[in-house]
Amino acid sequence: MLDEMNASRFRLIAAAVVCAAFACAITVPAAAQTRARPRIFVLMVWDGLRPDLVTPRDTPNLFALEREGVRFARHHSQYPTLTMVNAATLATGAPPGVAGIFGDTMYLGPALKSLGVNLQGDGLMQFVARPVMLENSKRLEELNAPDALKGNLLGLDSVVQETAREGGFVAVIGKQGPTYLFDDRVMTVAAGEDENHEPHAHYLFLSDDAAAPGADAAALDAAMPKASAAGVSDADRDRYFARVVADRALGAAKKAAAAGHPALIVFWQHNPDATQHRAGLGTLSALEALTVADTNLATVRAAIDASGLAGRTDLMVVSDHGFATIRLRISLAALLVSAGLKKSLDSTDVVVAPNGGSDLVYLARDEFSSRVALEDRLQKIVDFAEAQEWCGPIFSREIAPIPAPRARSPHARYRAAPAAAYRGWINGTFAQSALGLFNANRSPDLIISFAEASDASNRGFTGPDAPAFALGIKGQQSVPNKSEPLIRPVAGLIYSDTGIGDRWTTGMGMHGAAGEREIHNFAAAIGPDFKRVFLDQFPTANIDVAPTITRVLGLMLNAGPGGAYPTGRAMTEALAGERSYAGAVHAFTATTDLELQGVEAITTLQLTRLGDRTYLDNSTVLRKPLGSSP
Repeated sequence: MLDEMNASRFRLIAAAVVCAAFACAITVPAAAQTRARPRIFVLMVWDGLRPDLVTPRDTPNLFALEREGVRFARHHSQYPTLTMVNAATLATGAPPGVAGIFGDTMYLGPALKSLGVNLQGDGLMQFVARPVMLENSKRLEELNAPDALKGNLLGLDSVVQETAREGGFVAVIGKQGPTYLFDDRVMTVAAGEDENHEPHAHYLFLSDDAAAPGADAAALDAAMPKASAAGVSDADRDRYFARVVADRALGAAKKAAAAGHPALIVFWQHNPDATQHRAGLGTLSALEALTVADTNLATVRAAIDASGLAGRTDLMVVSDHGFATIRLRISLAALLVSAGLKKSLDSTDVVVAPNGGSDLVYLARDEFSSRVALEDRLQKIVDFAEAQEWCGPIFSREIAPIPAPRARSPHARYRAAPAAAYRGWINGTFAQSALGLFNANRSPDLIISFAEASDASNRGFTGPDAPAFALGIKGQQSVPNKSEPLIRPVAGLIYSDTGIGDRWTTGMGMHGAAGEREIHNFAAAIGPDFKRVFLDQFPTANIDVAPTITRVLGLMLNAGPGGAYPTGRAMTEALAGERSYAGAVHAFTATTDLELQGVEAITTLQLTRLGDRTYLDNSTVLRKPLGSSP
């Protein structure tokens, strides 16, 4: 309990110790101190897969894999639980505060301006003047150009680049946007050269909107099936990508391994995410999307076996985030205008980047005369939001001139954040820095997560005949429900900001929030370097995937700009022949209180600590009249 003055605003409650028998000694991995190993590692991402959707009926191949190899029972997505955020984390082993990616949509104008970028010309200014969707390779390339982010789109190198640096074969195949974050060299290599302007070998990149090396790009593009939103969204493209992995990437990886070099293949599917968004969870199309993804897994595994590679190939299947059903579509920007907290929908005094289950809120520094004026507006926004049933936890950026977070060297031990570190400088908020969300140049002023009802069924919400509502300037209005008929009810409802427009409605699928259904994603692995028939009960996360790959492939851990290292851990308890931990896992909560016109809003983060590393499990909000009992 904090001192009496702050008790009404913030409580940090230590809860039960939930497990003992593991300690987290953070040292330089032995494999990372040696030469790269001629292993092949295949990282297959099922976009938007929830672990409870993996069943013998719908995904028999994945169900068999997780029971033959390692199933990570307590795996976590990186918050905000969005594709591009988790692509950056999977690629680097770093949180948003280091990697610098906070959403699928970000407002990057202020960040570029702070770096001295001239935003008055054509091109770049046209799309950074407003929130921009990042799932586009060419747009990312423009942002990463020498006259913009200067090659520092991410705060450190990816595991793909580390593999290439050791002379290994790399292939990145699949959905546009996240694939680029695994290797931002694609446009250079597409011209037939590597970053040193030398002819590039041992390389394959293929996404919806880019292909390399240049000699093969035309043929790869010509064979690409057309985008489709009928039935299973982009099913033919995912099948095509699976065939490229099986018919081409694995053969090149085999040659690299035979020559004594490591190989890394990243395969990112559109599904089940794309179909769950459009049709809704538990619909026929969504269930068929699971089947398509599962068949693609079978294609890859069969190719590994047929190539005689099973003895030297590790395969990990992971999702970037979980999913839930939209119960109410809102527009935070419109609501702030109605509340007098934003001048207009197009004004830049307060800019909202909508990201489904979480919104990024930026305040223009030149619109506020002082720090006091800035704090006043932020507090009013927080007070307004936390009074609403749709609001979940809010994370505020530090305004004081503190240094940007720097992940420590692998030589250093990590220290748990003290109680006060979870308290945001705006009342009722949590500090971004406590959960790895603070970046001096790119953090929004507020990250507002919307509320999730984890156990509520989507029955009565999903289906074209179910009522649907949207909340905006004109209040709550009835709108057509665009989801498909519900076949099998699925638990988990969220409020979602889908921006201005009617693309998404009640009954469709969404993610991005700090709720249990979105945070807990899927992960399993099989291969010579992983244990057999092993259930990993320790907390693991997407931030731990890249360090695990580097451990298996024997790669060096390389620092990014400013000396930033990955902050995830190698999941050694799941690796064959590795010594497990011998310490404790602790569950605890961090809580904020905010008094709002006779109502107390109590927001709680549920967290788990493994050694010195903290994992976000869930969040809840309780609103009750002041003076009432808990």
